[in-house]
Amino acid sequence: MRPSPSLLDVFAVVVSAGRMMNAAKARTTKQIYNSRVQKHFTISRHHLVSDPTSSLRTGDVIRMTTERHSRHIRHVVTEIVAPWGDPIDERPPVLTSAQREERRGAKRARKLARREERRGGSEGGGDVGGGEGVVVEDAGKERDRKIVETVRRTEREREKAVRRMGEAERVQGGLDERGLGVGEVEKRLEGMRI
Repeated sequence: MRPSPSLLDVFAVVVSAGRMMNAAKARTTKQIYNSRVQKHFTISRHHLVSDPTSSLRTGDVIRMTTERHSRHIRHVVTEIVAPWGDPIDERPPVLTSAQREERRGAKRARKLARREERRGGSEGGGDVGGGEGVVVEDAGKERDRKIVETVRRTEREREKAVRRMGEAERVQGGLDERGLGVGEVEKRLEGMRI
């Protein structure tokens, strides 16, 4: 059984390199047969390719493989087949899959360490981000102050609503004592507005 075409290595020509950090744009081509004209036409498609060592130059022929790197970058350079301009010896080497996995694991470990430092620092009240001046304890107090303020505002509004309901019940009770119904009161109020 043949592997899926998306998993195969694809040859491409680098169209744009050095403009984006750790990425390049490459063009792949394939031929499509048009049955109406009975002729093959070449179509091209552009892909963003991960180039973490910035070893690609515009015009290079490369081999790339499908590997989800980020939201828009879904291919990774595996080899420079034919360099354009500088020889391959003068450029940084292209990373192997093992080196890419190692870098990804190290980056993830650094991220988790920073997260633990932030979470651990919130209990001790230390600085976040290595002394950027934001104190976690003060940020926590500010957040707590806003929550308490919101709760107090909600309680005041609830008390106002209860008072209004109490006044409405007293008025309704007075009307019931006099023997006036709600419909009759509404009629009298409409008569007053005229």
